[in-house]
Amino acid sequence: MVSSLIYEYRAQVVKKETVEKRRIEILEATCDVVIERGFAGTRVADVAKRLGVSNSLIHYHFASKEELLAAAFEHYARKDLGEMQTDSEAAPTAAAKLWRLIESYVPEGSDDVEWMLWIDAWGEALRNPKMKPISQDLDEQSIAVFERVLRAGNESGEFHCVNPRESATRISGLIDGLAVQYAAHEGVLKRKEFIRLMRQLAAAETGLSPDDIRDNRRSPRSANGGKGAGQDEGPRPASLATDFDLRQLASQYQDALSRKDLPNLKKYFADDAKHSESGNLVASDFSEIESRFKHDFDNSASLIEAFLSLAFYADEGNGTAHGNFVVERRTKTTGQKTTSEVFRRTDTYRRTSQGWRCIDRLQTAI
Repeated sequence: MVSSLIYEYRAQVVKKETVEKRRIEILEATCDVVIERGFAGTRVADVAKRLGVSNSLIHYHFASKEELLAAAFEHYARKDLGEMQTDSEAAPTAAAKLWRLIESYVPEGSDDVEWMLWIDAWGEALRNPKMKPISQDLDEQSIAVFERVLRAGNESGEFHCVNPRESATRISGLIDGLAVQYAAHEGVLKRKEFIRLMRQLAAAETGLSPDDIRDNRRSPRSANGGKGAGQDEGPRPASLATDFDLRQLASQYQDALSRKDLPNLKKYFADDAKHSESGNLVASDFSEIESRFKHDFDNSASLIEAFLSLAFYADEGNGTAHGNFVVERRTKTTGQKTTSEVFRRTDTYRRTSQGWRCIDRLQTAI
């Protein structure tokens, strides 16, 4: 009795797997035919011929042509969105994630088969009642993918996006609208220009500069005609949002130093931060940096640093930045003697879940 039940169960599993495998084969064959003929020109007989099966087998799995076309588009589009999202999630920073979404979403050219299918599906959705809800759901999912990245960027401090949902709708909508012109009318818009327009919008929505919307782990082939990273590599003047964050961090550091506030000084540095003076490593982690501060505090009545000049540069795609400072340090000893020294300082920062943190300090007396 038990063995009989096991046999029946296994038989059902095998049958289910076989049915699902056949269904996927039909959907993928349908997509191939649609790419060649369009939704309107695709017949059930064309799909059956492509697979070398009878029309009745297709109808066994799908009750009508409309149902077949809707299911085929959903299968193709969900796979496309899934791959795009997986690729984006693998990027190291929110700016890089956003860049990957844009790069993946923008058509490769007027012969981009994925976009040919999407554009044709929008037209089919006007006539096919089974296609319409699927098309709408997929459009909403596309917006949601951008929205998640924008919200993550806000949470990490990379972005200053006032309304992620509205921003995601604008970004997705502009890509969709320009994609129709780009894919349907050759020569109207070049892909490089398309990417530039998307970077400008993405920057406006996130508080960054257009050049910050990139991913240094991958050559921006689509932005410069496939010739590699070129001028896009390396740090550049920090965006307004990043510059504001780093100036605020530096100001908090100054304040904590003047108050001999070690807990708040620690918020400036990462745990693995290093400190070098005139090319020599003097502290290999924050505990050693903290010991140096304690020594300075114990041997002074007051300690103040003034920034005579400062400028910040950032590589948003990598989540790194550095600040160039000219600093005057005024120290009043316990004997009320005041000394002053000026030095050049370069602090390197890394973006963390708590915000920017200094990971390396290079200091040279002037």
